[in-house]
Amino acid sequence: MSVWWSIIGGGLAAGWVVWLVQRALYLALQSHRATYTSQFEHRLRDLFLFLDLKLLWPAALLIGLLGAGLCVLSGIGVVPGLVVLALCWSAPDVLVSWLRRQRLKAFEAQLPDALLSLSASMRAGSSLANGLQSLVNHALAPLSQEFAVVSRQIRLGATAADAFEQLRSRMGGQTLALLALTLRVATQTGGPLAAMLEQTAHTMQEAAQVKSRLAALTAQGWLQAWVMALMPIGLMLALGAMDDAFATALLHTKEGHMVLVALAFFEALGFWWLRRTVVIKA
Repeated sequence: MSVWWSIIGGGLAAGWVVWLVQRALYLALQSHRATYTSQFEHRLRDLFLFLDLKLLWPAALLIGLLGAGLCVLSGIGVVPGLVVLALCWSAPDVLVSWLRRQRLKAFEAQLPDALLSLSASMRAGSSLANGLQSLVNHALAPLSQEFAVVSRQIRLGATAADAFEQLRSRMGGQTLALLALTLRVATQTGGPLAAMLEQTAHTMQEAAQVKSRLAALTAQGWLQAWVMALMPIGLMLALGAMDDAFATALLHTKEGHMVLVALAFFEALGFWWLRRTVVIKA
């Protein structure tokens, strides 16, 4: 009887431990799902996109698990399956980051003309708040959306410098930093705000022209980088098509794997160095 009681007690203890583990795992997944969804909803609200993202977490997880399972079942391998899972999991973040960059680029393209219009309105006798409201009514998104928030904050009592500083912290970008600094200096020194806004707009236009010229000059360098990066891959594909022994040695031997790892490392190093050089020059 003591043996049976020991078996029953051990089974109950094991079941209790299993229940505790699955409970902790369930709570951890629920917490991660809430954090994951909340972060994306907040980032999309900054882009003025109001979507219900309750199914985003399970959809990303399900698609990633399906992709990983297909890679494993088809014989591609476990590591590619994990890569597919990671890509599916990070795809929403990459998409939101890309949308944020595109929105900032469109905003910065609209900003100089908006500042010139605001400066002309103030020279004609309008106040800054009225000029902002006019821009909100007539400008296109995203500038009208962001300036609507700034105009609302000013009407609620915030200073123009503080409102544009919050806009800068929300969107980022060098042009907004320059605008926030201009308003801060004009507020503290009592300088002519209309003239300062006009000069800031001209500075932004000149900076945009320089940036466009720099992009045109570096495009050739990027094209050369892509050509040089794809040459080893194309050469390996050509040799593998002409000689099966080469592909076998490259894909199924330790030395071949070392060559692939070294190739990937130097490819990544070259792109990182080129990108760092371009960013520093910009």
